[in-house]
Amino acid sequence: MIDLDRRETWPAQVCEEIDKRVADLIRERLEQRAYDLSGDRWHKSSPPKPSTDLVTDLINRTMASKRLRVFHATRLLGFDEIRKNGLRTLRYAERIERLKQLAAGPLAHLPKTIDEIVTDANLASNYFAYREAMVWATPLRRSLHDGGCDVFFENWGGEAVQRIAELASPELAAAIRTVGTPAVVVVCMPAFGFCKMADLRLAPTMIDLALERDGSIEVAVGSWDVRAEANVPPEWIEDVLPHDHASLLRVESGRAGSQ
Repeated sequence: MIDLDRRETWPAQVCEEIDKRVADLIRERLEQRAYDLSGDRWHKSSPPKPSTDLVTDLINRTMASKRLRVFHATRLLGFDEIRKNGLRTLRYAERIERLKQLAAGPLAHLPKTIDEIVTDANLASNYFAYREAMVWATPLRRSLHDGGCDVFFENWGGEAVQRIAELASPELAAAIRTVGTPAVVVVCMPAFGFCKMADLRLAPTMIDLALERDGSIEVAVGSWDVRAEANVPPEWIEDVLPHDHASLLRVESGRAGSQ
């Protein structure tokens, strides 16, 4: 299992190759930056990056058989359900049925029925449809704390229900902030295949993290939204934790030897 924030979990051969070539990786990164800022980009090809290409190929080959730890931000009524059943892809029909159950209890004060609220929100629009049938996560802890996950921590039902509420019912928008507990579901999934975009984004992110750790140049570590288009089975759930649990604190690599 590979945890991108914990270099000691990375494949040894990847770490060795990066360490051996770190000076070349830095030089190629600086050459690419200079090219991107110059007029050469309009009439010349990008500078060659043999070390970057070699490390990228090694990461992709090595990680093909590995599993990757990722983090799903959410707000839960109870943690045990996820541990027992895993994570299900977003289905608006299921989420609406859960809202109806809550409307019979903690959301009983709503002035409209859930059916009325949903009708006002027009779930057929693209504003809602593009997130259906997916589970989303991030491979880096820092992404849990940069503000992008706040909507998932602050609203029961996540962005899906929050979007319904913001368009159709201020009362529901306020109510979904009062139920549940901010949580992170820690998932161990295959690095490639199930985890969409990893084949394109995993190697660049690992190289970014390695250069950040070296500390010789400023690096904006690129991440990506892990997108799964199938349910996550319970045996892939490592843990379900409060969102401020110590093991989920922001991690940055720092200079070599700092951790």
